[in-house]
Amino acid sequence: MNNKKKSYLFYCFLLILFLLSILPIQAQETILEPRYLNKIVLCHDIEENEPVYESTSFYTWDEKVVCWINFNYSSGTDSAITWEWEDPNGNIYHKGDTEIEAGNYQNYRTWYWIGIRDKYALNLPGTWKARVYIDGLLLAEKDFTIR
Repeated sequence: MNNKKKSYLFYCFLLILFLLSILPIQAQETILEPRYLNKIVLCHDIEENEPVYESTSFYTWDEKVVCWINFNYSSGTDSAITWEWEDPNGNIYHKGDTEIEAGNYQNYRTWYWIGIRDKYALNLPGTWKARVYIDGLLLAEKDFTIR
């Protein structure tokens, strides 16, 4: 291969690397317990128990990031739903939970959020993970970014 072709290929390679670095990264969503979870959404707020302004990209000036879930679940005892927020360094930034009473739930909706603006999270830009558990069973995780 002559030097002209090598140079051309090298510059094409650099262009591809540049384009990949500036294109938005598709957020990953992993649903681990599809028999329970109907939907997991990241959003800016909740109105009438529904997510509004769905997004996987948040900014340091945004008030919060909300992780909303819709699920079906049947239990004879009270249960705990736990949200785990992992920062870009792989550390657990925050854990929060809520209790639900024993019962048969169809399309049950609940949510939890972490603050961004005026909170330490604004100092941790990058790719985060939100994980949701019911009684210690990992239901799903969803990636998002804070820019």
